[in-house]
Amino acid sequence: MKHSLRSFVLAILLVFSSQSPATAGELLFGKDNEWVVFQGPILLEEVDQILSQLDDKKPKLILLNSIGGNVSGAIRFAQYVRENEMNTWIAEKQTCASACALVFLAGIQRFSEGKLVVHQYLPPAEQANEKIARDAAWISVQRIIGETITLLNSFGTPRFVFERIFSSSDLYEFTEAEMAKLTTVTSLDEM
Repeated sequence: MKHSLRSFVLAILLVFSSQSPATAGELLFGKDNEWVVFQGPILLEEVDQILSQLDDKKPKLILLNSIGGNVSGAIRFAQYVRENEMNTWIAEKQTCASACALVFLAGIQRFSEGKLVVHQYLPPAEQANEKIARDAAWISVQRIIGETITLLNSFGTPRFVFERIFSSSDLYEFTEAEMAKLTTVTSLDEM
């Protein structure tokens, strides 16, 4: 990726950021569909549409700027990214948080100048007080944890990522040293 692509993509992100927050994930495809920006939350009910658009255009690079969202949707999104040998990028001053981290880690080549943030999985707050709902919620959380471990293992994810996800009750932003271990290239030019 050359300097002009970086400038163009960052300008697009600036426009996205100046608008009201997205209520669903949005895709913006670049010239010749070589790259795409994913901006906004990952919603389970939107994943099929997102994957269909990606499948139609077949970009090789996806820039991520997302607060996360539904983990089951993110697992499907991440599997698509890996199966289609896409590269992932978090641009400067952008964040890939929570479920978005699964999509970033799915990249064949990964590059980050921004923030990667994770946290523990918890059941929805509305299910915390009713015993039957609480039990079902924890079973669901355990299933998601199992699916996440299986997925991340298939990517060869370093052990410390699991430790950060499963031991951070608050948001945990990976350090610069940790990001150096998670990125596979040191510049966009290598992608």
